Amino acid sequence: MHVRGYIGIFGALLVLTLVTVGVSYLQLPTAPTIALGLAIATAKATLVILFFMHLKGERPMVYWPLALTMFLFAALFVSILWAEMDHITL
Repeated sequence: MHVRGYIGIFGALLVLTLVTVGVSYLQLPTAPTIALGLAIATAKATLVILFFMHLKGERPMVYWPLALTMFLFAALFVSILWAEMDHITL
């Protein structure tokens, strides 16, 4: 990928950052604001992973450890939230 492509990705990340700031100024309820912010953050993380970490052109063998890491992170996150539910409901 040439410098022009990296500048384009940087521009997209900059625009998404500005969109994130713009969403914070909208008077939306809490849940949609969080969902929209997480969606934008996921898009930005995907761009960084694919282009700046060069995973776009990697072999499929690299994706298995990445998928396992994401699964374990999600499981840990859910288990923490599940454990905290006991404190919230009591």
